[in-house]
Amino acid sequence: MRNPYRLLLTSLLLVSHLSLFAQTKSWQIGLQVGLNLSALQLADPAIPPGRAKFGLHLGATLSYFLKANLFLQSGLSLTSKGMTMSGTSSLGFGDNFVLPGRQTRLVSQQWYAQLPLYLGYTLPLGSTTKLVLHAGPYVAYGLGGKTQLTGDIIYGDMIEYSTWQEPTFGERGLQRLDVGLGAGVGLELGRATLGLSYEAGLRDIGPSPLAYIPFYAGSYKNRLVALSVAHRL
Repeated sequence: MRNPYRLLLTSLLLVSHLSLFAQTKSWQIGLQVGLNLSALQLADPAIPPGRAKFGLHLGATLSYFLKANLFLQSGLSLTSKGMTMSGTSSLGFGDNFVLPGRQTRLVSQQWYAQLPLYLGYTLPLGSTTKLVLHAGPYVAYGLGGKTQLTGDIIYGDMIEYSTWQEPTFGERGLQRLDVGLGAGVGLELGRATLGLSYEAGLRDIGPSPLAYIPFYAGSYKNRLVALSVAHRL
């Protein structure tokens, strides 16, 4: 039983040393968790709107203050993106893949490891309260996820109400690398910050020209609104 306690003690000592380093060297380390509302911007106008999907994000942040109120922020987070669509049509796939009529549903789940590089600025509002602004680029790499299409799917000369599932990323799915821009505003209350941010993917992560259901041919770009709570160590 000693090894788990040693590991816990080592972790606590490491966090305490990092926090001390952050305070003395203009660095700040924090933890962040929150909710995502994501969607995929698709090029085909035949695909219906209403693609919002709820998800989560969690990770660590690292900030370096260039001046008293000006800072650079990076870190690493695990974040969920994707889209959800439903309706009684073929959802833009065409009658040769999905038969219109009954309820059809598409759910695309994307899990990313994401690394931002933001320039931020703080505006004091009181002795312990600040308005925090940030903006800059991010890069993300797709770790996994599933994309599912449920409906009257056509298999050759047979129609079956079933679910077709494929890995979101891979040879028959979306491209793993995503690059985009993010911006946000937050309210810092002591060591805690409540923030609202928006991300727009700039890179087309769409599948190969030979798109395979449940993926569309054409352009895919990530869009995301996030509500987060951060705690400075």
